[in-house]
Amino acid sequence: MNARVEHVFHQVADLPVAARMQYFTEHAVDEDTRREVEALLVFDPGASARLQYDIGVAASRALPMVDASGWSCGPYRLLHVIGRGGMGAVYLAERVDGEVIHRAAVKLLPFGAGDRQRERFLQERQILATVTHPNVARLLDAGHLEDGQPFLVMEYVDGQPIDAFTAGWSVRRTIALFLDVCAAVAHLHRHLIVHRDLKPGNILVTADGEPKLLDFGIATLLELRTDPTMTGLRMLTPSYASPEQITGGEISTASDIYSLGALLYRLLAGRSPHDVSANSAEAIVHAVTTREIERPSRTVPELKGDVDAILLKALRRDPRDRYTTVEHFADDLQAFLASRPVRARSGNAWYRARKFFRRHWVPSVAAAAVIASLAVGLYIANRERTVAQRRFDQVRRLATRVLALDASLSSQPGVTKTRQEIVAMSKEYLEGLVSDAGADPALALELGTAYLSLAGVQGVPTGSNLGSYDEAEKSLIKAESLLESVIHSSAANRAALLKLAEVSHDRMILADAGRRPEQALSYAKNAAERLERWFDHGDPTRDETRMAFRVLQNIALAYKNNHRYDDSIRYARRAIEISRSLPDVGPYHASSLSLIADALRLSGDLEGALNAITDARRNLETSTNFPSPGTRLTTTFNVLWRQGVILGGDGQINLGRPDDAVVSLQAAFDLIEDFARTDADNASSRILFSSAGRELGNILSHREPERALAIYTHALRRLREIKNNTSARRGEAELMAASSYVLRRLERRDEARMQIEAAFQLLRETKAYPADRVVPGGEVDSVLRSWADHLADTNQSQRAAESYQELLDKVIASRPDPQNDLRDATALSRIYESLGGLHARNGNGERANEMSSRRLEIWREWNRKLPQNPFIRQQLQLASTPRVRHL
Repeated sequence: MNARVEHVFHQVADLPVAARMQYFTEHAVDEDTRREVEALLVFDPGASARLQYDIGVAASRALPMVDASGWSCGPYRLLHVIGRGGMGAVYLAERVDGEVIHRAAVKLLPFGAGDRQRERFLQERQILATVTHPNVARLLDAGHLEDGQPFLVMEYVDGQPIDAFTAGWSVRRTIALFLDVCAAVAHLHRHLIVHRDLKPGNILVTADGEPKLLDFGIATLLELRTDPTMTGLRMLTPSYASPEQITGGEISTASDIYSLGALLYRLLAGRSPHDVSANSAEAIVHAVTTREIERPSRTVPELKGDVDAILLKALRRDPRDRYTTVEHFADDLQAFLASRPVRARSGNAWYRARKFFRRHWVPSVAAAAVIASLAVGLYIANRERTVAQRRFDQVRRLATRVLALDASLSSQPGVTKTRQEIVAMSKEYLEGLVSDAGADPALALELGTAYLSLAGVQGVPTGSNLGSYDEAEKSLIKAESLLESVIHSSAANRAALLKLAEVSHDRMILADAGRRPEQALSYAKNAAERLERWFDHGDPTRDETRMAFRVLQNIALAYKNNHRYDDSIRYARRAIEISRSLPDVGPYHASSLSLIADALRLSGDLEGALNAITDARRNLETSTNFPSPGTRLTTTFNVLWRQGVILGGDGQINLGRPDDAVVSLQAAFDLIEDFARTDADNASSRILFSSAGRELGNILSHREPERALAIYTHALRRLREIKNNTSARRGEAELMAASSYVLRRLERRDEARMQIEAAFQLLRETKAYPADRVVPGGEVDSVLRSWADHLADTNQSQRAAESYQELLDKVIASRPDPQNDLRDATALSRIYESLGGLHARNGNGERANEMSSRRLEIWREWNRKLPQNPFIRQQLQLASTPRVRHL
């Protein structure tokens, strides 16, 4: 037998006739091969088939008895079986390589599995590798045993099936939990994945009430051309399978929506929507595809009305009659919880009419003919509008779905150029839709949300972005206009209120990054007010709580950056308060505690800051469930960076422990470098990298100038990889100014001068300099000080004094508040110290004494406010014994 005939024979031997013909057509099987295969198929049934059947039965009975307990799968040792199914056995396992100690669930392909099962097992691994969601069990590892048998390692979920966990719960409480399941399934659908086996046993709920979606053994990637008949009845759970799954029809996201409806029916009514107690395939098919589903309110009268309508819509036989997306299903459930009208009931009349026409098609056709003869003119007039609307809906879906792809790309390395193409495509589609949104609040909400997402990708620096701040601002303005139109139509629209709070939040972030403090605080106040209005209109879901936490956290950050430390701490504590309802609060508390620590440091409470950052790190190290890999990265970085600055940030308010500070800052530096190295175009990682490099280099410059210079150089190289970004260019100027100090210590004075001159040029190009006012501690302050110090260190003390005086005048013009702001006090004290030393060197004792007196008065005033504060007492002691500072 030739290889082509053998291959085709094995592909079609088990297929029904119709599927076999489809295979021949789709794979362009030539006529000779086709005839030879069909001739072989004539002899395929009979004795050999019977023998295969007998062997299969015997194997199915014997193989499950094979126990792999005690085996090793990579670094994991299998303990015991915790589940079996058609797609393999699942074992509880523990990691034994000594790296970390934790337990996991390991799934093994069944012994003796065929190629088809192996293919599905490998597909399950790939599907899990693409999914990151708090309500989906995570893939931890994958590999093969020595004999080639594949395995996958998953997060071990210690929980109960969702029906057992919710037994005895109220309707509203059950639906609230079920919405988390919907969020997980919607996430799968956005990644073009259909689960296909949603049932109570595949949704475990942990002790803290977090549902986890398991078992992707028969899941489908919609982008693959899979055979719809591949999943037989034996791999389905008929009580929750859709009619098209039972009959071998086309599988789509609508199939999961049906299963979700059947699952919720079970949770609320205590029974399945179908009686599938019979064992025969014919009886199961009849039960699912023919019998009418009884209203759940017959069993639980409380479900009468909205819940009846919602469940029956999700469970309609025709996929086209169900909810079009899981989000729409969830929206109706949320509407029920909020006592708002639900879509399912408004659509029931038309649905019943269509059902009537299907049952009584002969008289209906006759009546329709009469109506059509009267309405032919209207039909012609509306035909083009209908076609246009259909195309409009397609473009709208395309725009939002294309943009949604970015969520799965943002945490992956080396994809920035792809993200740029996605942004450009989405923007083009969205701009074509905006003019049609005025009369449609639902569309305006959808488009406003899309523009908000677009801005985040373009350049809102709270996560992975493309660094296009101006484009992000334009998108946020469009989003705000669209969402305000929704509020104008419905003032209590919770979705629009939350999105408007996000818009204000993102504009606040951009204003803060652009050094526009008044605007940043205005947007912060606006975001907080919108968020509280949103809280007043109902209880949030977990996903909404996570978003509200993010908004409050960054409001606190904006207040801190603008020297409003009490407000910063207040909003950070509010963020902790709302996050307590989340299942794994560790990452959230770590993030807020590190922010509180920084605000306490800047307020002078260094012991309180150290305690808070220690608690933050403890929360971080004991957390296993982060919202995303990006969140894990940025939260860990921020905690390490702030810990380093608290311990010994050079020229900062600190505890005077530079050795300990170097350890934390080096860890932050290495962490962010690993991410920056993998994606040459990611802006946010490079901004973080430069801040770690600056702080680490500043400490090392006094003791290890060669190492400090290498760090500055590395950070500069990374920062220069960001194109067309004002903030990056100003950060580059600050790093160049810092590097000039170590260059002089290494006797490379000409290079030091060139670095400072290049820094000034960058400030000019970004319109930061010349400036009438200079914010203490900012980039311009750093560059001007570096030039004055360079002059002083190269025996040009008179010019150095003049430069420092210019800097002092510009800083005073910015109206700092050294009496009430410790950060301003520290910055001004440094200028007074340097200028006083230069006047003394130049023989101007009167001016030197004046600078020393101003500096001393600052710290006396602070010592009266915060007596016994170690940092302030140290500064007071230094100010009491003036000296020429060694540069």
